[in-house]
Amino acid sequence: MTQEQAAKMTEWMYRCPYESAAGIVPVSLTEGRSVIGVTLRPDHMNIWNIPHGGLLYALADIASGVAADSVHPDAHIVTAGSCFNFLYAAPDAKSLRAVGQVIKPGHSLTVVQADVYDDRDRHLATGQFTMHLSYDTAGAHSQQQTGS
Repeated sequence: MTQEQAAKMTEWMYRCPYESAAGIVPVSLTEGRSVIGVTLRPDHMNIWNIPHGGLLYALADIASGVAADSVHPDAHIVTAGSCFNFLYAAPDAKSLRAVGQVIKPGHSLTVVQADVYDDRDRHLATGQFTMHLSYDTAGAHSQQQTGS
């Protein structure tokens, strides 16, 4: 992945309303691997004041999509399926990070391993995500950025 591709992916992440509202940011992007993170806020917590499982899943899903996109920059990528396991609750966590690693790139499907950690490197969750790739002549990212 070139620096230009990494910069475009970073800009694309910042333009996504969900990621922007949740405070999810890219940490590092290389070909086939992404690391994203979030500083925890009160609205990220569940009723027991621990990071909500939906946030952990979202981080893993986004890291998987970004990792797949780094290998397939011309594709429109959506999650086709996943298997996700919660391993540990972290009531004292201050931030979270998710690592997405492409383990099987393909033309129409790409499989990504995603792991979520807290700021103390506790392994909170793990999953495999199957990402569906489609191609169009207008360019996948131009459609994603305009919301169509």
